[in-house]
Amino acid sequence: MKSKFLGHSANDLFWFILPLVMPSLLVRYELSFAQAGGILTTYLMVTAVFSFTVGKLADRISRKKLLGYGFIVAAAGLASSGFAPNLGVFLALISVTAVGVSTFHPVMYAVLDDLNHKNRGRIMGYYESFGTGAILLMFLINGYLMGFIGVRGILILTAGPALVMGLTYLFTDVIPDSVKAQSSRKDSEQAEKKDILRFVLFLLSVILRVFSVTAVLNFLPTIFVSFMGYSESSAAYASAFFFGGGLLGSLIAGRLADRFNSFTILLGGTLLIIPSLFLFYLEIPPAVYPVVVALFGAFGSGCIINQNLLMSRMGRHLGSGEIFGILMGVMTVTSSFSPVLFGLTIDTAGYKPALLMFTAPLILSILLLMYLKRDSSEEGNLTPALQEEGWYETGKG
Repeated sequence: MKSKFLGHSANDLFWFILPLVMPSLLVRYELSFAQAGGILTTYLMVTAVFSFTVGKLADRISRKKLLGYGFIVAAAGLASSGFAPNLGVFLALISVTAVGVSTFHPVMYAVLDDLNHKNRGRIMGYYESFGTGAILLMFLINGYLMGFIGVRGILILTAGPALVMGLTYLFTDVIPDSVKAQSSRKDSEQAEKKDILRFVLFLLSVILRVFSVTAVLNFLPTIFVSFMGYSESSAAYASAFFFGGGLLGSLIAGRLADRFNSFTILLGGTLLIIPSLFLFYLEIPPAVYPVVVALFGAFGSGCIINQNLLMSRMGRHLGSGEIFGILMGVMTVTSSFSPVLFGLTIDTAGYKPALLMFTAPLILSILLLMYLKRDSSEEGNLTPALQEEGWYETGKG
């Protein structure tokens, strides 16, 4: 199990390395905030497109090969991007990186979903905490090393763990090689329309939350440098508090998920993201902002576990790989657009108005979750499949 968690650690480094080095990229390529967001959009859009495909493949072909080769491609692309002579080549190389990055989450979520049938909340809590903890260490270590080895060295260093995990997955048996020939869940044609509608509405609630959270998260180092007067190293340290808070939030949410209604936990976490973002709007002492970042991280990361547990239950008419391929795809598409839109909003309206505008999707997400929770709690409105699995009940996620 630890090898699966360590794989998450290595993969999650790739999701946040670009925001970490973005202040340097702004200077190197003379970018506007919108253009900086465009780099993230390119990277995440490629990841999203391939996540949809990989999710389907995960139910049909060798999962260990998908994971192993994905890590090797990601490591090669990121390390090479440090030597890019211009922005065009840099974009091409991080697109290659994104193809490799896209393989991990749909496949590993499917592996965990198929292999673990008890205490899923606790297991997912540990899984998420390994990823969040690795990102925390990356920000701290890379923030310290930035002034010594530069952006190129940071990119090469970050690629190292992925290469190790890729070779581990390919040449050991830590990941099962066999997959189910077809989904063990009922075919999508048998799914009732109301089940499908709930699934779609739930995805929409996820999209709205991710839109707000990832927009601000990806710009945290740049916000600290450009608007709060931090140095690049200090900005990396301050941003690391997001993942410190996220580490704690993941562990707590995982424990709660095995005891309480996942809708209730997800609603509470999404609601608390709003005041944590509002604190960025206020004029507070600079030393307090890292604490605010930690709160933002705890609530944002704590939502992910219960989101995933609900996805597994609400998407029962799909294969496990397909479910999480869809989830990662829509989340990554959302993440790919939100940074560039946030950057564009900062360019046109300013930092604080942009921050306020990006809390609106969180409110819409909360309203959708409230509707789904109420609708699903009324036993008369539940389909037989939902009643049988009891996913809405206390203690069953």
